[in-house]
Parts: sequence; C-alpha cells; structure tokens
Amino acid sequence: MNDMPQALARPAVSFEGRAYELAPGETALSALLRGGADAPHSCRRGACRCCMLEAESGDPGPGARRGLTEQMIDRGAFLPCLCTEPVALTARRPDMTRYLTRAMLAERIALPGDAYLLRLETETVIDWRAGQAIAIRGPGGDLRSYSLLSRPEDYFVELIVRRYPGGAVSPWLCEALPEGDTLEFTGPHGAFFHGEVAPGAPLLIVGAGTGAGAAFGIARDALGRGHAGPVTLALGARTEAAQLLTDETDALAADHPNLSVLRAASREGDRRRITAAAFDGADLAGAEVYLCGPPDMVEAGRIAALRQGAALAAIHADPFLAPEPYTPRDAEKIASVPADPELWAALDEGPGLAAILDAFYTRALADPRLAPFFHKITKQRLVEKQHAFLRDLMTGRSDFFGERPFNAHHWMIISDENFDHREALFFEVVRAHGLPAPLVARWQALHELFRREIVKDAPRGQWLDGREVDRGGHAEEVAPIDMVCDGCGEEVLTGEKVRTHLRTGELWCAHCAGL
Repeated sequence: MNDMPQALARPAVSFEGRAYELAPGETALSALLRGGADAPHSCRRGACRCCMLEAESGDPGPGARRGLTEQMIDRGAFLPCLCTEPVALTARRPDMTRYLTRAMLAERIALPGDAYLLRLETETVIDWRAGQAIAIRGPGGDLRSYSLLSRPEDYFVELIVRRYPGGAVSPWLCEALPEGDTLEFTGPHGAFFHGEVAPGAPLLIVGAGTGAGAAFGIARDALGRGHAGPVTLALGARTEAAQLLTDETDALAADHPNLSVLRAASREGDRRRITAAAFDGADLAGAEVYLCGPPDMVEAGRIAALRQGAALAAIHADPFLAPEPYTPRDAEKIASVPADPELWAALDEGPGLAAILDAFYTRALADPRLAPFFHKITKQRLVEKQHAFLRDLMTGRSDFFGERPFNAHHWMIISDENFDHREALFFEVVRAHGLPAPLVARWQALHELFRREIVKDAPRGQWLDGREVDRGGHAEEVAPIDMVCDGCGEEVLTGEKVRTHLRTGELWCAHCAGL
C-alpha cells in the first residue's frame, strides 16, 4: 500500500472575504483551517455537523450535503469536511439557532467508569435510528457528538456520556446541568445504524467503552425490526466492573434466542481484548459487522473482519474522535507481518502479482476518481514500487528501500472513502485473476493494516527518528537505487545526482534539475 496518488485539481472556497485554495484531495474544512480561518469543527468526517456552513453562491459539489435534512439543504447548508470539489463556492456562517433542537434533561443515571446515561425529552418530534449521533452544544458554544442507544419507540432520546475532566461539554452534561433544564443539539445524523440487510444475515456488533451504548442500540434495533439471523453482541471494557448495560443486554438476550452476548475485560482475568473474543475463529462470509469504540479497537476489528471473510462494504465503523494526532506504527506493523508462502505461491512467486498490478493500474489510471491523482507517475513505476513493497510483506524479505506507508503519503489528504474505493477496485481485479477467497481475505487484511497510516484529513509531517518533522523545499542527493525521473521519465541510475522535493517525494534527474 505504498502507491496512493498525487493530485492535480485546485478548487477553492471563498469565506469571509478570502479565497482558500484546496490542495489535492483536501476538504474545504482542512483548507480553511490551514489558511487560518476561524472555522468551527470537531469530528472532521461528517458525523457531528459542527463545521456546517451555508453556500451563498456556487456549488459545494457531490457528497458535501450527505446526511443533511431537506430543510438544511434548502437553506444552502453543506459540510466543509465532506466538500472536496466546490465550484465557484462562496460560503457563510449559518445561523445555528435555525438548526438547533431543544430538549429537557429528563434523567441522568450514573454508570460505571465515570459514565452517565442521559435521557432527553425533545420539544419537537424528531426521527432517529439507534447508532446515529447528536451534537450537543455546551455552555460555551462548543459542540460534541454522542451516539444514541434508544429507538424512537422509547420516547426518550438516550445516550451515554463519559465525563472527561477539563472537557468542554462532558463535565457540564454529567454534573452541572440540572435535571429538568434544557439543552440544545443538532442532528440526529450519521450512517452508523442497522440498515437494509438480508433478514437472515449474521450480524456481529462490537462495542468498547461507551461504544457499548451504540452497539447495544443497534442490536436492539435490528431485533426489534424482526432480524431473524444470528446476532452477536460483543462488549469490551477494561474491567468486568466497568462493563456497561449488563442488565439490559442480558434481558435482551433472554427475549431473543438468536442473540448471543460476549464480554471481555482487557485489564483483568485473561486480559482478552474484545476483538479477540469476537473475531477469533469466526466465519464472517455474508455477515454485517458493526464497530464502535476507540480507534485502536476499530482498526483491529476492521483487519480481523476482513481476515475472517467479511466484505469491505459490510464493515460499518464509528471510531471515537482521538484527542491527539495518530502516531504512525508502520515500521512495527511491517515487522509483525508473517511471510505468506501460500499467497506468494498463488501469485506464481511474482509474475502473478505483476499481472494483477498491471491490470489494476491500467484501470486506476482510467478511473475518474483515481486518475487525476496519478500526476507525472508512469504505470511502470507504480507497478514496480508496489510489487517490491508487497513482495517483501508476502515473503518476509527486506529488499524494499522506499518510504514506509506513512511517510510515502504524509502530505496527501486521503479519505476513508478514497481508500475504500481504491480497495474495491483493486480486489475486483484480484478476484478476476482467480485467486481463492481465503487468500483474497488475507490480502485485504494486509492492506487494511495500513489504513491509519494513509488516511488523513490534513497533511502531516514526515515521521523521522520517533518524531514528526515538517520538511519543505528541495534537496540535492544521490540516487540510492535505480529510479525514474519525474520530469523526463528517463531512468536514473544508482549513484547519480538528483534533486528531490522533501514534502512530495518527487525526483528529478541532473539534466532536468540543471545540476
């Protein structure tokens, strides 16, 4: 997975008298923040709606209104965090009072681990699905998103909030706001809920920490809608005493014979993580998988689900928003990958892999979503780099001297949707070459291992000697291996002088660079 592309287009958004140009693949929100705009934001992935703006003129482009209500769309609302292709767009701040719903805090119940169950009674009728979220506005105007565990049939809107000392919203919700007082929120929103699936399909629903609330809600909603297939609800916590909703889940299982409940405590007993309890030995072909909780748990769950045969499109994830930028672990991950001689043999020990990569890049370079990103990179070079990287992973060799996935993509803005699109196209090619399903599953899990190194909503610096370094400009170096000039496309031999761009990794031969 060392091949994600470089981009061409330069759309822009005008906001409060200034134009902000979008970098390749960048969202309007990232461009605004990078340019110093005072733009509200939180989740950056379209779930909380904190960043919502209104289009004064122009078009925010496809996808920028995903999940908004018709009323919001009629008022010109769009989400900058999902806006990547604006056309002549001028945006303004919305009058949020037109979008807020008022609700009374009817009841607050203390739960283990400094968590609280809140029951809200809304002043107006709203519709929602368990697993969706609302963004509650705190006393200082900050918005924070919380997942819902109740169903509309329950009357109250229910959510679980963990109190974080110093937090902008959670201490107020958990302690300061009196029962009977009102609060304001936007939503419900988000696509993390039980959708239209085959009634007999297996469901695996995994929640950790306060993610147990959304997981329980999705299981209860699916069963309440008559889902007849086997449902496994797997709930994780640090200790048994910290488990949430134990009585409620046990009662739900007693009422529904097709529901099984698994629990795991990661810091006591056998110290088993919930992903190990839920996925070890599971056959997930044809199953729908739901993951809600800390980013590390969701990452492990995605990888395990693919390895156990789940389809990429059948994995639904809602990771918590991490307070700090992700620390790349690609060196550790690469070292942990065991050789896969069976997969390597199925690829004819190299020629089969080369054929798949050639066919994939032929399609990728013609794909309307991917083609604009492969700027000044030949198909031959793409095939060669990816072949060398995957060969090392599959064989256990250490011959690849290119950059690891994080540094190879550190400056690129790549969304989960782009990553998924690339993966869907890649494995469509793999299946067309006749690779058996178990080997396809192992290969998909191998790619998934590096999602967090590649996906980001803003450029990052390079990771060097255990710290992030923002490198810019050019450097004159000596080619460590035979390479291809990004200017003329001619071969550059080992030892020849080159000029490289430290941020993008582009390389020019001595002739093109005037050395």
